Amino acid sequence: MNASTTESGKGSRRGLLVGLALAAAVAAALVASMASGDEPVARQVAEVGFAETTGGVLPPMPRSGADPAVGITAPTIRAMTFDDTQIDVVPGGGRGLVVGFFTHWCSHCQAELPRLTEWLSQNDPPEGVEIVAVSTSVDSGAPNYPPSAWFENVGWPELLLRDSPTNAIGADFGLTGFPYFVVIGPQGRVRLRVSGELSVDDWEYLLGLAATP
Repeated sequence: MNASTTESGKGSRRGLLVGLALAAAVAAALVASMASGDEPVARQVAEVGFAETTGGVLPPMPRSGADPAVGITAPTIRAMTFDDTQIDVVPGGGRGLVVGFFTHWCSHCQAELPRLTEWLSQNDPPEGVEIVAVSTSVDSGAPNYPPSAWFENVGWPELLLRDSPTNAIGADFGLTGFPYFVVIGPQGRVRLRVSGELSVDDWEYLLGLAATP
């Protein structure tokens, strides 16, 4: 065998090895691509979003004395859930409402939400009463963020809406402290607003008030 034939053979073997290596790399890339395609892609949850009210606004809740919002028709809420479903909450129509406003960084809210969740796991609200929670005043730099995970971990069972970046729902309902509850009667008018932690007896009173014709 002459030198030229030997070099040609070596070149062929090198070309074969390079070709096999490239084929293996392509196959590995295809397998990795197929494997990654089988894995579910985590959905990015928006902690705030579109939210608005219509039909007027409620005055800020006073620290003491008579509440000027009592007797006023409550605003209609249009907002999104954490899974991006748009919901309209329209007061009245023979249905009572209790709307609770919670923020993730408030220690009183952190104590209240599990308490109400436990009550709801053991009791049904009065017939004709609906409960709505609103996640508001979100701050990504504050404790217990994100609120979507907080509500999920607690196991909140009722309708949950997210407020806008400017806290439009809370502002239009006259929110001045946390947690905050607005009781709306079957005719759509505000019956009571309270701020602060509730006992079980307090909670049951709010539900009963919302149910009263």
